[in-house]
Amino acid sequence: MQWGQIKTLFILCFLVLDIFLLQQFINNQETVSVLPETTFEDNIQGNIEGLDDIPDEPAEASRLYAQRKELSEEDIGALKDFTNQDIAVIDDHLIVSRFNDPVAFDIDEDGENIIDNIWNDESYDLDDYILDEKTNTYIFFQKMEDPIFYNLSGTLMIHVNEDGDMTYYVQTILEEADEPREEEYGLANPMKVISDLYRRGSIESGSTISRMEFGYHNLLPLPNGVQVLTPTWGLEVNESDYYYANAVEGHISTRDEHEFVLEMKQDIQEYALNDMDLIQSLDSDWEQTDLVQFLNQLLENIELTDGVNGE
Repeated sequence: MQWGQIKTLFILCFLVLDIFLLQQFINNQETVSVLPETTFEDNIQGNIEGLDDIPDEPAEASRLYAQRKELSEEDIGALKDFTNQDIAVIDDHLIVSRFNDPVAFDIDEDGENIIDNIWNDESYDLDDYILDEKTNTYIFFQKMEDPIFYNLSGTLMIHVNEDGDMTYYVQTILEEADEPREEEYGLANPMKVISDLYRRGSIESGSTISRMEFGYHNLLPLPNGVQVLTPTWGLEVNESDYYYANAVEGHISTRDEHEFVLEMKQDIQEYALNDMDLIQSLDSDWEQTDLVQFLNQLLENIELTDGVNGE
């Protein structure tokens, strides 16, 4: 074989080898580019419990427009039918009631004692609750198709004593406003919400997603008193920490149950201090002094109670 032919053969072999090495390099680059995301997802799956129970629906939803419900004469009449209760209505929308004799309360009995003793109970999500241990208060969110998270105009708060019996409750209700429904928006994937919280350190390795559900949260009030409720993913971590992710824009916020109860207390206190004419007792025999004493006792109980077991 002549030297020229040998040289040509070597050149072809090196060319084939170069093409092979280039192909391997490109494949390795593609593998490296996807590796961090795959590793991150695997890290979440391996370090966070409860992921199998997170919802995957809905994928789309529209904002809701709501306003606080003002009680009608028919509503007031229904409230008067409840015995064993002293009831006051504040500014035609906020119900405050004290049981004359505490009522046995078992949160695991499908809300039967709530149904028997509280008006319009079907408006609230009785299957889920949040407990503020500092004031012995169970918080139930109103449902308008789905739960409305932490809204002072749509909640039921039930206080229990050291024996776990109901002593009083505070109740507000929202109703859908006469506004046209918007178009539906594509919603953030629940797994992405968890991933975002994990990336920023809000959810740590070893945590458990104890509950995740779709609902609505107040975005902003309009001048006419209508509230804009935005689609929201509500997330409970380790049965103690609560996060609320705007399912349209992705913003994440937190809420504290004790602060929420104190916000309601402040609302009641402002009425009691500034305009007693807006407070109506359903007991026709009550004088204004009786009403003042009733509200003061309620506000004092909210402040002094500490722990469902009196701790």
